[in-house]
Amino acid sequence: MGFFKRAGNRKKHAEEAEQFLFEGEKLQSTYGLLVDFVAFTSHRILFVDKSVLSKSKSVVVSIPYGKIEEIAIEKTGFFSVSNNIEITTKKETHSLTFLKDTNVMEVYRDLAKRIC
Repeated sequence: MGFFKRAGNRKKHAEEAEQFLFEGEKLQSTYGLLVDFVAFTSHRILFVDKSVLSKSKSVVVSIPYGKIEEIAIEKTGFFSVSNNIEITTKKETHSLTFLKDTNVMEVYRDLAKRIC
């Protein structure tokens, strides 16, 4: 969460994401979420989806870039951008809530580049 320095979090997130990579897959970037993190790899996006009903339950979600149908970023004012990005697949929509100090436009551009 916000108690650690950002560089320390990125290192921790990278180490956690590494366990989910398959042979030949490369971790390319990580970004802090309000609850955990999102990782962009050479093949897919990974993030932890915490259950709303159970604080002890979480699922690691893996979405290949080719399966993403739409991404959206909430704009709350003329130049203001919120800290939420929604990722839509045929199955469902995932909402990612980023830490306040995250450059959400950077994340949005990074993801858009991978799916377009």
